[in-house]
Amino acid sequence: MQIQFSVPPSQSLLTTSLPVPIARRGESWSEACLGPNRKNQGVYIIFHGAQVIYVGKTDGPSMSFGMRLRREFQETASSGRHIYPKLAALTTPPNVQVSMLATADIRKMVSLSGLVLADSDLIGPCEAILIAAYRPVFQT
Repeated sequence: MQIQFSVPPSQSLLTTSLPVPIARRGESWSEACLGPNRKNQGVYIIFHGAQVIYVGKTDGPSMSFGMRLRREFQETASSGRHIYPKLAALTTPPNVQVSMLATADIRKMVSLSGLVLADSDLIGPCEAILIAAYRPVFQT
């Protein structure tokens, strides 16, 4: 059995990224800033300028990019966890940008031999591979 991932250059993902605001306590945040991908699941890459600072994934069958990224970018939704404090400490500009790889995008990056995996089974391995490849500065 074999699983093969093709890792896109981070700069190609940056070209498809969207600016995402950081919402401090009392400020509103809308998942609409994520565009139509907000309802999808998969792996997301957070950039500050041209640098990859974090790679994360949606967890579970009901978690969308919109729900997950709200927990990263909105202080009241972060509950003091996640990476919100690090994002809030960034100097802007440059903007914080997010690129989202939905499961359909991940499927195009993968070649399977001798096994069949559901799209959702590819999210975790994809996240781990992108963390290893991009070495995000906020990853712990």
